[in-house]
Formats: sequence, structure tokens, C-alpha cells
Amino acid sequence: MCNQNEWIVREAFLAYDRGDIARMMDFVDPDVDWTYLDPGPEGPRPRTCHGRGELEEALRRQVGLGLRAELEEVIATGDRVMLVMRTLGIEGYGRRQAGERTYDIATVRDGLIIGLHACRDRSEARSLAGIG
Repeated sequence: MCNQNEWIVREAFLAYDRGDIARMMDFVDPDVDWTYLDPGPEGPRPRTCHGRGELEEALRRQVGLGLRAELEEVIATGDRVMLVMRTLGIEGYGRRQAGERTYDIATVRDGLIIGLHACRDRSEARSLAGIG
């Protein structure tokens, strides 16, 4: 049985997986802060953006490139939810390998995702989520 925050995040990312970005945005706060890992020659660098519009634009670009996130695991701890995903089609971009997992932390408040933070690995994600 999942808690409410886990359900919200799971539903949002399942909508994204289906390519239904508009439905995903129903679960995202207009002032969402999100940090993603920008691939570069020296390795991924964190970049921070703000707002649902920028997030929606980035996700639509990913869908347009044929990238899909397959949700493998969701772990909720209070207002933070850890997501483990495989991004299908990623091998053509940056230094990512096919089947490589990505780890994100979503923060939920008042029924909406107010923050998203991409992590370099499982250990960083567990630490940020407060999972012991």
C-alpha cells in the first residue's frame, strides 16, 4: 500500500512514461524547482531551473527525441519520494548507457510536486531522501 505522496509521484511519472505531459503537469506546482544533470564531456553537471513551463518544455523535448522513462522503483519517506528509472533511448545522448538507471527525488507538498532533484547515483538519492 502506498502513501499519498508516493501515489502522486507515481501517477505523474506514469503519465510522463505514456507521453501525456499535460496530465503529468496536473501533479506539478507552478513554481516547481528542479535540478537536472546536464551531460557534458567531463560528466554530468547539476543545473537548476524554475517553473512548470520550463519543466514541461524540457520533458516535451525528451519525448520528441524518443526518450522514455521506465519507472522501476518508488520509495516514499515523508514529503520526499525516491524514483528509480531506466531511460530508454538514452544511449544516443551524452555518456549514458542503455539500461542505465537514473535516480530522482521528488518533494511533495499540499498534493503537488514542488521539487525535483536528479541524483548521480542511488547512494546520493537515498541520502537526499533521508533513507537510512
